[in-house]
Amino acid sequence: MLEKAKIVVLETRQEIPVMYNPTELSDSRSMVFSGEGANIQFHRTQQDNLTVSLIFDTYEKGSDVRNETRKIAQLVEPTQGNGDRKSPPVCLFSWSTIWFKGILIKLEQKFTLFLSSGIPVRAQLTATFKSVLTEKEDLRAQGYWNCRRLWVVKANDRLDTLAYAALGDCNLWLLIAKENNITNPLTFPAKTDIGKIIIIPDTHYAN
Repeated sequence: MLEKAKIVVLETRQEIPVMYNPTELSDSRSMVFSGEGANIQFHRTQQDNLTVSLIFDTYEKGSDVRNETRKIAQLVEPTQGNGDRKSPPVCLFSWSTIWFKGILIKLEQKFTLFLSSGIPVRAQLTATFKSVLTEKEDLRAQGYWNCRRLWVVKANDRLDTLAYAALGDCNLWLLIAKENNITNPLTFPAKTDIGKIIIIPDTHYAN
């Protein structure tokens, strides 16, 4: 059985199947950085927009094709978010696997076939989606998980001296405590902490 590509609205779980599967998809990522030569500073990876062309045809039914394409066109309209803020619906473009998660930021409709009455029965849609990330996905895009370091706890380690040795600033000890669920920094390191591996977080994006 032929599996149809579909657009899934995350909040409502509404599924909008395409009428004809696309013939090709393009997925790309780019790196955001600053500097030149030997002084290049990585900022984040960024998933570029996904643009997909879709065909809808209702000629055999003799019905208005806009009744089908309207389901996608409505995705550029905002939904009510928290408070007075209006948020666009976040969608998945899925075809066997999830290809993209984002919001529909642009939709072009080109009607190419009409009944004698003027009703359009064939449309070519060009839909452009912009990536949307969760907080955890955003940290991953910033290289957070790649930039963390590990530290083997020694008997004479204190959180402030450890922060100075690893991060160059003794005042960053609280970040290390939070990252490793150290609830009582005054008793660190306990005997059970000696030899334990803890995480030194990346502070490039710390607030």
